[in-house]
Amino acid sequence: MPEIVQGNASEARLLADERFLRKIAYLYYEDGHSQETIADMVFCSRQMIGKALQRARERGIVRVAIVPDLNAGYLRNLSRDVRLQLGLEDLILVAGSNMNTIAPEDILGDVVIEIASAAADYLDQLLTDADILAVSGGRTFMRNLVRYTKPTKILSHLQVVATIGFVEPRTNYGDANLIAHDLAEAYGASHLWFPAPAFLRDEAQVEEARDLPVVREGYEMMHRANIVLTSVFPPHTNEELVMQHILSQEQREAIEAYQPAADINHWVFDAQGRCINELLTPPPYFLSGLEIPRLKDTIKQGGTKVILVAGGSPAYIPAIRAALRAELANILVTDHVTAQLLLRDV
Repeated sequence: MPEIVQGNASEARLLADERFLRKIAYLYYEDGHSQETIADMVFCSRQMIGKALQRARERGIVRVAIVPDLNAGYLRNLSRDVRLQLGLEDLILVAGSNMNTIAPEDILGDVVIEIASAAADYLDQLLTDADILAVSGGRTFMRNLVRYTKPTKILSHLQVVATIGFVEPRTNYGDANLIAHDLAEAYGASHLWFPAPAFLRDEAQVEEARDLPVVREGYEMMHRANIVLTSVFPPHTNEELVMQHILSQEQREAIEAYQPAADINHWVFDAQGRCINELLTPPPYFLSGLEIPRLKDTIKQGGTKVILVAGGSPAYIPAIRAALRAELANILVTDHVTAQLLLRDV
């Protein structure tokens, strides 16, 4: 039943309630209801609704901006069309920029920041104290997501774990373990390291690593996660792994022969969404973390939200499309230009 405001104490409590502020903001800005109508809906005074909208703006829940060349309601309509045509549970769009003037491998930094910030806000709204969050790494989107995270609550029982071990001998800002640690710290949550090398020599070494108690605990937690947060990489990033002697040139060439389009945690997919790691016998390498192709089954079983965060570059369009064709995510956070281009081959 809606909350009935009685007195200053109740008013102050509601104005401090993140969920209440977001509800009022959605009713006003997204659904187009007047303040008077909303007041009747939630049994508040119109003055209270005005204060709630002001507080939502002050806390960054609502951002007022002029988006050039976009008609009123355009993003909302585009979001609905793309979400339905791609079969997504949810789609969060930010304003993008024209990509015709940039090279295929270039990234629009301001758009990346908007995407990461929107993903951080969405995650903050989604998380509860009962969740298990499993996160991938990445310097572009995941690190920026951490940077723009503004927690509105303490979630001391939230559990956070990485979906892959350490790629390099020394950590960096893009490591999944460090991303997971920093997100857990932001929410006062429980964090579990996954202290295993990402790449292993063979299947026996994978099983041996998973038998270690500290690794097994992290492995089991990531498989119990009800929220998975990840990005996708254009597969040319494997060139860096060859230069660092993590992968051999032969391994890279074996993958390239199948024309890879997307890379998530070094599980590589072609344009049709087929996992190249599983097409090769034996696989080009073995990985210690979450089996990314299994996300498809996890989503179908219900209850798991897999959030894919990417966009702002021509290189990400085929990568996102391949990941969605593989049915690896049911929620997408991207920009409106990327969303438009994703519809071209649907």
